[in-house]
Amino acid sequence: MVKNDLKVVTDVMELSAVLTGTTTDEMKNGGRERAIVLARIVSANFLMHELKYDYIELSNFINRDRTTFYYYFNKHNHNYKYWAEYIETYNFLKSAYLGLNNLAMSSEDMQKIFLENGIVSEPDSSFMIGFKIGNIEEFIYTKELENTIKLLRNAFKSFKYSFSVEHINSIAYES
Repeated sequence: MVKNDLKVVTDVMELSAVLTGTTTDEMKNGGRERAIVLARIVSANFLMHELKYDYIELSNFINRDRTTFYYYFNKHNHNYKYWAEYIETYNFLKSAYLGLNNLAMSSEDMQKIFLENGIVSEPDSSFMIGFKIGNIEEFIYTKELENTIKLLRNAFKSFKYSFSVEHINSIAYES
């Protein structure tokens, strides 16, 4: 890993921002809202623990005093053990950045897998399936609900996904 690389830091911060619903500008500023602090802490600890950045490098890039990073670094094990939101965000960031999971999937990638597995949306259908991987969600309209769900499960068996089903003009079901 190339250290002193602003692009790496920026990429990690952008991924954290997406995962927490914040922005990189909010992370760099002094905001104390829960999501902003979570994104900042996760980014910093990922960069220090996984990519071996040091306190001084991060203080130059993220606009925080180096003692802030001492504190983040020392609290990592505690946060990773007891703070569920931290654990989930850290693991998603690690998976997405290091390519260990599917959070880096794009809408185009998902559409390609749909096509390869015969999953076709039919606009005048009774059911709508909202299929989500990471932050990407696609909607599939189908008349053959059971068959379409089987195709989705088979096509995406190695991915973490969720889906919801709605009968048009009826109540919703989520899994």
